[in-house]
Amino acid sequence: MNLCKQCGVELEKEVIKCPLCGKIIGEECDTEGPGLTDNSPSDILLIHKTERRRHLWELSGIIAFSGIAVCTIVDFELGNELTWSLFADTSIIATWICLTLILMAFKKYFIVIPGLLLTILSMLFLFDSFNGSVSWFYAIGLPVTISLFASLSIITLLWKSAHFKGFNLLAIAFFVLSVFCIIIEIFIDKYIFNTVSIRWSAIAGVSLLPIALILLFIHYRMKKGKRLDSYFHV
Repeated sequence: MNLCKQCGVELEKEVIKCPLCGKIIGEECDTEGPGLTDNSPSDILLIHKTERRRHLWELSGIIAFSGIAVCTIVDFELGNELTWSLFADTSIIATWICLTLILMAFKKYFIVIPGLLLTILSMLFLFDSFNGSVSWFYAIGLPVTISLFASLSIITLLWKSAHFKGFNLLAIAFFVLSVFCIIIEIFIDKYIFNTVSIRWSAIAGVSLLPIALILLFIHYRMKKGKRLDSYFHV
């Protein structure tokens, strides 16, 4: 194995030029020479990941807009008007926007989460308006969706700020899920029956509570400080 004098990368014996920095093997190290780059191996890996996300975004865009074109043309040809394709096209666009946010704002949660929230709310609003009125969106769609993203934001914030990422985070997720179930039942009962009666959500919460307590016990009493990824060998 040969070593590049410029960047220290191991090279095969038959290689005469370093693929990373462009240094000709056997020449003296010249930091001012032409063709040299400031890229390190970690920079190259980062560039590759960025390119893969960009290629996936481009491919998803082609698939999404092809699907929109097919749905729209078929719907119009069958009935000379747009009916079911409005729902299909809106769903495809919303899915593509969500994928775009995840790929382009990778790990930027303060951009991804609000962007996903606005996208899904817009999709639900359009779904309701396609039926000629906006009734269940304000009564159910808006509050339930905001509650869902608030729950996910709480879990994400705790995940980012927690020093030990163990079963305690799973327990908190179960607690948050219990509250979310109660919120769902409240708004559904209010919309359908114009009254609130906590029934199935209370059963779900009571069922999840022992699981959460067991996970907290395992984390703080038996395996305190053990990271969650070590349990599952991630």
